[in-house]
Amino acid sequence: MTESQKTQFEANPRAFLEQHITALQSESKITRKQALVKINEEIFENPEHKDCDLTVVFPDVYAYVLKSIADSSEACREIAAAIISNFIGRLPLNDYYLTYILPVLVRRIGCPEIVEESEEIRLILVQLVHQIIMKYNVTHLLSPFINDFTSILAKTSTDPFPKVKLEACECIILLSRTLARDFHFQSESYVKPVLSNFAHQHYKVRVASVRAIGAIVIAGNAKCFELSITPMAEKLFDENSQVRLAVTEEVGNWMLNYRDRYSFWHRMIPLLLTSMSDVIENIRETAAKLWTDIGLQYMEENEEDLKKRTDFLKDVPSHYPDVKRPNLGCRQLVQSNIGKIVPAIGREMEGWQADARLRVAQLLCWLVLCAEEGSTQHANTIVRTLHRGASDDDDRVILEVKRAAELFGYFISPDTWWPLLEAEMDSWGALIVLANIIKGSKADLVLPKLKDIFKELADPDRCRVRKEKYQRGLLYVSEAVLDLCGEGCQRVAEELFTINFTVYAMPADDKAQFMALSNLDKLRFVENCGRTLTTLYEKHIRHILAAITSEALTWTLLTPDRCLLECVLMNTGSAMSSNLHLIAPLLKECLATPKVDPEVKLKMFTSLSTALLRRQDNFNKCSGDILEAFLKIIIEEVILVNLVWEPGRTAEAIRTAAIACLCSALQENPRNELETESGADGDKQDKDKAINLFPTKESLEPFLEQIVPLLNSLLDDNSALTRQHTLRAICCLATLATRRGCFAAEILHKLYFGVLKRLDDSNDKVRSFAVQTLTTLFKNRPLPYDTILYNAHIDATYSAMLIHLDDTSEEFRKEMLDALMTLSTIDAALLMKKVKANIQLYRNKAAYERLSSHIEKILKS
Repeated sequence: MTESQKTQFEANPRAFLEQHITALQSESKITRKQALVKINEEIFENPEHKDCDLTVVFPDVYAYVLKSIADSSEACREIAAAIISNFIGRLPLNDYYLTYILPVLVRRIGCPEIVEESEEIRLILVQLVHQIIMKYNVTHLLSPFINDFTSILAKTSTDPFPKVKLEACECIILLSRTLARDFHFQSESYVKPVLSNFAHQHYKVRVASVRAIGAIVIAGNAKCFELSITPMAEKLFDENSQVRLAVTEEVGNWMLNYRDRYSFWHRMIPLLLTSMSDVIENIRETAAKLWTDIGLQYMEENEEDLKKRTDFLKDVPSHYPDVKRPNLGCRQLVQSNIGKIVPAIGREMEGWQADARLRVAQLLCWLVLCAEEGSTQHANTIVRTLHRGASDDDDRVILEVKRAAELFGYFISPDTWWPLLEAEMDSWGALIVLANIIKGSKADLVLPKLKDIFKELADPDRCRVRKEKYQRGLLYVSEAVLDLCGEGCQRVAEELFTINFTVYAMPADDKAQFMALSNLDKLRFVENCGRTLTTLYEKHIRHILAAITSEALTWTLLTPDRCLLECVLMNTGSAMSSNLHLIAPLLKECLATPKVDPEVKLKMFTSLSTALLRRQDNFNKCSGDILEAFLKIIIEEVILVNLVWEPGRTAEAIRTAAIACLCSALQENPRNELETESGADGDKQDKDKAINLFPTKESLEPFLEQIVPLLNSLLDDNSALTRQHTLRAICCLATLATRRGCFAAEILHKLYFGVLKRLDDSNDKVRSFAVQTLTTLFKNRPLPYDTILYNAHIDATYSAMLIHLDDTSEEFRKEMLDALMTLSTIDAALLMKKVKANIQLYRNKAAYERLSSHIEKILKS
């Protein structure tokens, strides 16, 4: 193109492009499209028109091009938008052009209903808006068009196409900065459309919307903030970390730059502090940096008000949690606003969403840390909130509440928090709060309150509760006090022992019992009670026994008094020695009273049997007179009264337990198979001291007249187990009486005949025990034993035993043969005579021949 042609084009572009403009009127889509392409090529791509003045070209063509933006053909609309984009990019800054372009855009993408059906074209048109804002962002030429922008962006921000939403959000952010003053008046129009994207499935849309809301609030009025703050808070629970990071950054920006921020600290602080507990490290670090910057800026802005505090600013206090201390500005901000925030946390703690409760519990930690002593006047609300959180079903919430309570203890004195908790001691949640507050408190401040605290906790109505969580709470409080106060706990040692021993005696689960035992060991160390728990028991067990005051008739297996008595019998070792005068009446009431619950009797007989078997540990510090008096009560008034026959299976079971208990008492050197820790760690100076329940003839002889008839009657009991234990008891009695020199022939002759009858028992174990018992009885016969005088007894014994040499059970035959060989020394001649007399009648000839051979050796010797 020559220079004259170029001049001709600039002089009359309408004539030069007439052919293409006319083609735009064609009904053919292809023709219209080709015309638009040619117009674009001639104006922008033809190198000969490169330097043409477009301000001359635009007035002649804009009407036709803008009309094509509404063309029925998508391709035509796209090319028309591209031509307008090229014009915007190349034309100088002048709002004249915008007066034609923006109304067309409003009609296409800014109407309440979707006019532009193509998602791609809507995206191109929004990008065109973006281009306009970008180009004109350094001038005030856009101000007259703020309504057009608002119509377009408010509509496109709710567009179904995600990319359109993203572009619209970018435009809103840019526009809020370009037209800050004008945007302020239109800002409310943007809030609801943008907030509608907060629930969009694409995280990028949610992030863009959060950024847009951040910009809208900064440039907008207070109403925008009010509308936005709650949805922003909800986005802190978004599953995508990028969304949460965007919320954190925008809220931090508000707190640094929002004009009305001083009116809304209490709304923004919770959001930023919540982000400081996010699971993503990057978010936590971002929030922490913003929080520090906000505090420093607050200090600068309030320098005069904070001058005195700054001048006398102390270093980190000596009693301070192991975290970095927030700066003065952060602390002052929270102190000024905590009263408005904590009630909201309390309400949220009642909510049904576990994640929300977790976040507010984490927030409470930060508030307490930053407020320090400034939370004193709000202690009631804080304690109430902690109490509710500690009772939560979610372990994550409870963990955060524990942390908050511990921080609370660092800064608030017991004079403040104890009156608030005192009335709530029936709640396990309050115990959790109390335990953790104590953990954070200073020992010298807690010590004066220990009496009041443990007076409440040691109350039987509380420490005897068999609820798992409540028991754990009691144990946590005890542990916290023992760890914090050390030897200072001696002033409440009795209460501490009562609480922990009670839980140990009636634990809700194994973990509670282990924790109670651990606390008792800590108490032992605090009280300097030596190396063993036994020494601790010796000091305190008297109070436990004295507190058992309920009637045994009311006891069940779960009754606290019964559990305590059982625990004393099973676990206190030599501490029992000095308390037998208290134990004996309790056992008598429990076991000798006829109508006491049978299950209780069975359980207590088992415990008593165990205690008697562990005599080496349990009675090694007991004087002989006291032990003798104790045994007199136990045998005469507890055991023997329960051996008397009564009808019924329940009475039968109790007789079995009682006779087993008698066996334990009569065994001279029982194996201590159930040695407890307290017994195992007993004092060494007493370990070599042999403990005999019946050390002399005088201590045993008075009982024989009562015991022997009962044993004879029990040999015919319906229960096989009772008959077994009776035979064992006879063995033990014979052995013990022989050693004490009081096993007379009269007693032997009263006992053996009943034992002989048990050789025909229906139970094989009873028969076996009967053989052993016969052997034991006659081996312990008083010497010299007049075989002529007592010939009838010996004859009856030998006759019965010989018959059973032909028993159907091979094992029983062997036992009987061994027994006969053992007892053949009583009167070998008589036994030989009886063997020879009927040898032809016996089937087990080998056994008789062996027995005969054994007897002959005895007779020859």
